[in-house]
Amino acid sequence: MYFPRVSFDKMSSTKNFVSILFLVNTLCFVGLDILNVTVDVFADNKGKDFIYENDIIEIPDDAVSEHQEKVLKKESATDKKESLNSLELAFGYIEKGNKYEARNILSDLYLTETDHAKKIKIKEQLDILNKEIVFSQASSPDAFFYTVKPGDSLIKIADNFNTPHKLIMQINHKSRSLIRVGERLKILKGEISLLVDKSDFTLTVLLNGHYIKQFPVGIGKDNKTPEEVFFVKDKLEDPVWYSPEGVFPFGHPKNVLGTRWIGFEEKEGLYGYGIHGTAEPESIGKAESNGCIRLRNEDVEELFDFVETKTKVVIQK
Repeated sequence: MYFPRVSFDKMSSTKNFVSILFLVNTLCFVGLDILNVTVDVFADNKGKDFIYENDIIEIPDDAVSEHQEKVLKKESATDKKESLNSLELAFGYIEKGNKYEARNILSDLYLTETDHAKKIKIKEQLDILNKEIVFSQASSPDAFFYTVKPGDSLIKIADNFNTPHKLIMQINHKSRSLIRVGERLKILKGEISLLVDKSDFTLTVLLNGHYIKQFPVGIGKDNKTPEEVFFVKDKLEDPVWYSPEGVFPFGHPKNVLGTRWIGFEEKEGLYGYGIHGTAEPESIGKAESNGCIRLRNEDVEELFDFVETKTKVVIQK
């Protein structure tokens, strides 16, 4: 029997060809699978120009911007819905007589709201509520009642409860510091802090983080009022002004401090800052000071009663 003679080189070439063919077929099937996955992933982006380079997919900037815009709109809609729900909840509490809970919800809304007109409306309601909750003889979770005992004085009571005695007078509508045995005094409890908002020229008094009072202010020109957290260092009535031009006693025409000074603890690179009255009430609501916070004299005198040493003052943009 005759067997044709096949050279080793021809057999090797045949095997190589079969191997290459098998490899190509395999790659084609894998490639189709990858393509199918890619099509599925980007099925929602029909009409978009996706660029493939070195196995990296790049999405054009306009597609990214459109996506971000959709996300922002969705977040904005969610925020508005939550705000409306919170307002409804707050007014629901008011109708039920739960004014403390309503005040806290409205306070949170006020401190996060960016629309000026809406803030004004919320503030009006907050002032009404706080007049009843804080600045009255009504009981509140914000306060407790102390019954005056023999040997008590208003200053002694204030020291015992770490609160300014004039704030006790203000809350209880007392024009004098005289007290009598058996008298019930309403005393606020918790932390008093101050929030200065440079954007709308306001100083808000917070009790345990909730709005209870607000004053209009003037701030530093050329952004001289720093965004910082300070703590009260000292309080002075009828302050003397030690200015670069000289020392001017209270009442001098060149003394710009008004009737009260609330000085801040110094920080590195930040010294001489504080809150004070002003001989220029027309500067309130403007950026005209050298960096301090200005209030009208009648307002700084009222604020003076709220603060004490170590009271926190937050200044924000």
